[in-house]
Amino acid sequence: MTTCNNEQSPSTAPSIEVAAGSGVCFGVRRALELAEMALAEGQAVYCLGALIHNPQEVARLAGKGFRVISSLDEVAAGDGTLLVRSHGLAPDVVAEARRRGMRIIDATCPLVRRVQTLAVEMQQAGYHVVLAGDEAHPEVRAIQGHAPATVVVGDIEAARRLELAGRVALVSQTTFSPEEFREIAAEIVRRDLAEIRVLNTICAATVDRQRAAAELAGRVDVMFVIGGRNSANTNRLAELCGARGVETYHVEQADEVTADQLSGRRRVGLAAGASTPQWIIQAVCDRIRALQSPPR
Repeated sequence: MTTCNNEQSPSTAPSIEVAAGSGVCFGVRRALELAEMALAEGQAVYCLGALIHNPQEVARLAGKGFRVISSLDEVAAGDGTLLVRSHGLAPDVVAEARRRGMRIIDATCPLVRRVQTLAVEMQQAGYHVVLAGDEAHPEVRAIQGHAPATVVVGDIEAARRLELAGRVALVSQTTFSPEEFREIAAEIVRRDLAEIRVLNTICAATVDRQRAAAELAGRVDVMFVIGGRNSANTNRLAELCGARGVETYHVEQADEVTADQLSGRRRVGLAAGASTPQWIIQAVCDRIRALQSPPR
């Protein structure tokens, strides 16, 4: 548990508050635990793409022998274990890894698995599946791998350009913006279609995390959003906090926090993305506290 308690009298000390729900979500926690268990067995463990969108945690695992690869061709036949990251993988990729003799550990987030299953079921039932999400995101690519006819839309403008007919089912990337999903859903619902099914598959914890961060940003003097710069949900947190009018800094590591950023700011808020481990959040807390402490 992250602690940022004041060491001085609350009436005189600057305050640090961490937004509720900050840090790794249960899906990421599960993936990390499975990775640690696999490494403890002493076999080579591989992952197609970064296990999570946090470079520091990926580097920590690499120090234990965890290898991030971009292709199965980088692995000798029959060598080691492939850990499917929380974003999931296309079934044909997993099948190819098995054919090459690799053991499979599936760390796909259960909520991501639900989207994959729904997309397949809707496609098999004759619906045109529309997925609200970032087409470059690994979760979205994995969903398309399960339901290849799925069409991806990233925003309302893309939704307006869609040519749709017949029966349509709308699902979402688990970390997609709820506001944008509602806009896209409204655009599709207004169409004259035979049938429309809107399936909100956004992770509730993501929504709660965003709400808590935005609420905190509205009552502090400065916000630090902690997480990988390649993390979509962390970038979204930074956008939401900045939209509240408070100075917001997106940092990956504690040493990115400077005295200038804290100058004159007595109420400091922290929020962290779903791939940010507690040890990094704590390091940022400690760094802020050290910079706030008066010289002796």
